[in-house]
Amino acid sequence: MKMQLLYEFMQLANLLNFSQAAQKMNVTQPVLSRHMKMLEDKLGVVLFIRSTHKVALTSAGKLFLEEARKIVQQYEGSLAIINAFAGKGYRQLKIVVLGEAIQDFLTPFLTQFQQDYADIAIECRDNELDEALRFLEEHACDLGFVIRPNFLENNRFCALPFLTDPLCVAVNRHHPLAKRGKVSLREVSEWPIIRVDHRESPLFEQFSTRFLDHYNITYRLDKEYPNLKTCCFNLEYRKDVALLMPKHRQYLLGDNSVLLEVIEDDYWFNLELVWDNQNTNADINIFLTEFRKFLDANHG
Repeated sequence: MKMQLLYEFMQLANLLNFSQAAQKMNVTQPVLSRHMKMLEDKLGVVLFIRSTHKVALTSAGKLFLEEARKIVQQYEGSLAIINAFAGKGYRQLKIVVLGEAIQDFLTPFLTQFQQDYADIAIECRDNELDEALRFLEEHACDLGFVIRPNFLENNRFCALPFLTDPLCVAVNRHHPLAKRGKVSLREVSEWPIIRVDHRESPLFEQFSTRFLDHYNITYRLDKEYPNLKTCCFNLEYRKDVALLMPKHRQYLLGDNSVLLEVIEDDYWFNLELVWDNQNTNADINIFLTEFRKFLDANHG
């Protein structure tokens, strides 16, 4: 059995979406479907329940997911041992990032780090937040550059905050609030709110309407969309709704929408470097030391 099949299976099992998994694995959706059918035929069991609206793991699929993770972990561990035996001294840090949030900030640091530690291979992957946290929990990644509303407790990972990002409101440029520049959340709540579907991304509710909840502001939820990009697209022609979002995602807005600052300033987003203390990769500490030096040198 090819390892690629296991990687594709694990990706699909985690996302439960053929198009998204195919995109992540750089294959077409028909190819991924064919590979999963090959895997099911080889194992002699059905791994996925497929319907028009959803994909779900069967009980056999859930069991095989646990075994696939063990196989992949053993395979990658064995590769590291063989490389070390062959004198290659393979060292690696796998980093998951929310690319658009910290790309400009992170690129110069990674460039310098690779020059100073050429024997440590850096592998970065750009993922959505819920995936990023899962990769860190499973130690599929060693470090993560993530974003978190400041009112949320981080009880799972060690964290090093390094930047903040304000909460903003996006509206159509013909919306009555569009020319205000700054608005209060109570003013925003007078209009129907759109957001990302909590069933598609459970964490996104914390990044949008949860801010209203913290101010005890009632609001009317108009509609949920599959992702933030779709929300922003709907703002292009909907003149009566509002969307709460982090400022760094403003690149998703079209020419027919505007981003407004929120007057309230006691809630915001923290950009953080996070890691799991149970991860035994010794190079994590090297990375943390150099990143702290970088922060001190560039941001006092």
